[in-house]
Amino acid sequence: MAGRLRLRTPEITPIEGGFLLRDPYGVYEKPLALTEGGLFLLSLMEGRTLEEVREEVFRTHGVIVPLKELEELAKALEEAGLLLTEKVEARLREEEEKLKRERPMRLAGLSYPEREEEAQAFLEAFRASFSGEAPPARALLLPHLEPSRVPEVYGATLASLEKTAPPERIYVVGVAHRPLKERVAALPVPFHTPFGPAEPDLGALQALDALLPFELFNTPLAFREEHSLELPLFFLKGVFPQARFLPLLVGQRTAAFGEALKVVLAEHPGLLVLAVDLSHVGPRFGDKPLSRPLAEEARRRDLGFLGRLAQGEPEAALAHLGANPTRVDATEVVASLSPLLRGQKGEVLAYRLDLEAPTLSAVGAGTLVFA
Repeated sequence: MAGRLRLRTPEITPIEGGFLLRDPYGVYEKPLALTEGGLFLLSLMEGRTLEEVREEVFRTHGVIVPLKELEELAKALEEAGLLLTEKVEARLREEEEKLKRERPMRLAGLSYPEREEEAQAFLEAFRASFSGEAPPARALLLPHLEPSRVPEVYGATLASLEKTAPPERIYVVGVAHRPLKERVAALPVPFHTPFGPAEPDLGALQALDALLPFELFNTPLAFREEHSLELPLFFLKGVFPQARFLPLLVGQRTAAFGEALKVVLAEHPGLLVLAVDLSHVGPRFGDKPLSRPLAEEARRRDLGFLGRLAQGEPEAALAHLGANPTRVDATEVVASLSPLLRGQKGEVLAYRLDLEAPTLSAVGAGTLVFA
C-alpha cells in the first residue's frame, strides 16, 4: 500500500489474547482482532509509509517485519474502516450525508416495537410499572439504559410526563458515547420513531449555535447509533407527538453550553431533559464481579448524587462523586448544565441499580423531576 498512512482512532476493547478494534461510529460493523504486537505496529503507522514502519521497528527493536505482514495489516485496517483510504473516506461521506437528511431508527424491534400500535401498548405497560405519585416536570432527568432493564424508572418518567403540559419544544441532552469534534454537538434532522418523526426545532438550534464559541452542528456520525438520544426520544415523542426537539450530545463539560442554553430557553421555552445513566460497575467496566460492598458503594454514590441535584446543588452533586470511581456517566452533562440546574428543586421518583447477570455487572438509573 503506497503513500503515507492515515488512521482513524478506533474503539479498543481488551479481549483474551489481545484487543478488539472497532469503527467508533459503527459504519463498518466488522471488528478487527489484534495481538499486542499488532497494536504496537498500528501505533507506528500514522503519517508513515509501510517501509518507514519497518525501518522504525528495526531501529528500535532490531526486528525485521516482513513487508507482506504490514500490507496484510493495512488491508485488514481498511476493511474495518480504520485506515483512511479513498474507499473508506467515500463510504464515511456517504453515511454522513444520509444523516444530514434524517436519522433512522436503530433500536426498533430490539429495545422497543417498530409499529405505532405496539409502541403505544409498550408505553402503557411501562407506565403501569410505576404505582407512585409524580409531579409535572419543568425539567427532567431520565435514563438511556435499555428500557426492559429498568421499567419502573421509565414508568416514573411517564407518570410525570402525563401530568406535564405539552411543551412546544423539548431539549434532549444526551451523553455522547462516540467521539465528538467539539465538546457538544447537535443533529438538526428528523429522528424517526414509531410515532412518526421527531422533528427538529431549527430556529432554537440555530439560536443556540449562534451563542456558542464552536460549531454546534458537528460530527453527524456520532448520532448514527447513539442510544442516549434514541431511547428517550421514543418515550418523549410517544407522550408529546406535537413537540419539536433539540437533540444534543455532550462529550466534554463546558459551562459555555449551559450559559448559552439558559439564554435560548428564555427565548424559546421548553422542557429540558437530561438523558443520563448513573453508576457503571462490575467486570464489564473494569471491576471485580458485583458484590454487596460494590453495589452499596454504587447506590450510595448514585443516590447522593441525585439527592444533591434535587436540592438544586449541581456542584455539590459532582463533588459527592469525587474521582467518580463508580463511573456515573451523567457528570459531563450535569457539569455543563449547572447554570440551569443551580437552585432548581426536584424530587427523585425512582432509582434502580440493575444487574446484568451474564457479566456480573450493574448500571444505575433514576428519574428526577424538577417541578
